[in-house]
Amino acid sequence: MLAAIGHDLRTPLTSLRLRAEFVTDPEIQQRMLATIDEIQAMTEATIAFARGEATIEETRTVDLNALIGSLCDDLAEMDQPVAYAEGKKMIYRCRPDSLRRALRNIIENALRYGGEARVRLYRGSHSVDITVEDNGPGIPEDMHEQVFAPFCRIETSRNRETGGVGLGLAIARTIIRHHGGDIVFSNDNPCFRVTISLPTIL
Repeated sequence: MLAAIGHDLRTPLTSLRLRAEFVTDPEIQQRMLATIDEIQAMTEATIAFARGEATIEETRTVDLNALIGSLCDDLAEMDQPVAYAEGKKMIYRCRPDSLRRALRNIIENALRYGGEARVRLYRGSHSVDITVEDNGPGIPEDMHEQVFAPFCRIETSRNRETGGVGLGLAIARTIIRHHGGDIVFSNDNPCFRVTISLPTIL
């Protein structure tokens, strides 16, 4: 239903954009176009979120260390301050494309709000944990659950460049919970830590 509604919104949004081009006041026109851009971004994100919910990737056996290292290398090549503590080969059965997407969302949040991301993988006694740390302000404890709601944003400027649309954490937790795991926040001054815990057997 979400995907259908999102798809149907594209036509009136295009019509609004065309009509906005005829507005003679530059300031009003810019505000209208900015609002349309925001609605467009939310529409596209909704479609992607709905499709992701409807599609379950098949599980495969991968080297989790290599998967995370590859993602961090890709971001580092784009001049993003991402550091990965390279570990030993860790064979794990998961949905690799989905897991990579979830982890990327978490890392991009760290980069956006904390200016950097330090990523680590280790195997615990009952779980496989991936931690992402940054030196940003973190998330207030009373919002630790709220931020997983679709379209929830702590950053209130409504600037999509700084705050995004508000689906990143919702998508990430959906993916991790499909794996039987969860995401936990830790406000450990001077760093903020996100821990993705995955079951040792999937």
